[in-house]
Amino acid sequence: MNDLNFLKLIYELGGDTHNVSNGDIAKKSNLSNASVTERTRHLSDTTSYLTYKRYYGTKLTSDGINKIKPYIQQQRLLEVWLVNELGSSLDFAYEEAGKLTNQVDTNFIDKLNSYLDRPQHCPHGNVIPNNNGESTDHYYLLTDNFDFQDVLTIESFTEDSTIIGMLETIDIRIHDQISVLDFVDDTLIILNKRTNTKQLLPKSLADSIRVKKTNPVVID
Repeated sequence: MNDLNFLKLIYELGGDTHNVSNGDIAKKSNLSNASVTERTRHLSDTTSYLTYKRYYGTKLTSDGINKIKPYIQQQRLLEVWLVNELGSSLDFAYEEAGKLTNQVDTNFIDKLNSYLDRPQHCPHGNVIPNNNGESTDHYYLLTDNFDFQDVLTIESFTEDSTIIGMLETIDIRIHDQISVLDFVDDTLIILNKRTNTKQLLPKSLADSIRVKKTNPVVID
């Protein structure tokens, strides 16, 4: 894995807004914890792209974010094209767009962006840099502390083909409105209002779902 893909992976884990643990990086990259620690320390010492602090993890600097933004834009535009124009599944689109990123001409990306009418978000709900007024993704995790009566809207998913495939299989979608009913033994019990069904989500899967509170509709 080259440095560019390594930085991209940290960005996808939320390293543009908060510290990411080396364990999470190792799991997503299929590298050992020791290899990730060595890599992050090296990049922290030799570049201005990230900071690494023992026990706290790794976070991208503004230089690192600006370095990776064009490639994140490329991948997420390709995902939009694959899903919306070719009917690809979310997990397939993520995998294939990742292979194509940095392999296509920038003029093609510019034309694709215009053809797609400069979309604001990718099919997984994440911000497309340079197209959206927001510079980064801002969200709450489903596992953050919410009151049981809160209505939550699913905003985006963590970019991981396995996670995305699992969410498609159990029929959880972007913009679904849900409520958390209970949290027992590291399992979240939710009510999906679109399907009117209760669903059990392991914490590891719930951690991959980003949400916002939905204001209740007030009827006069």
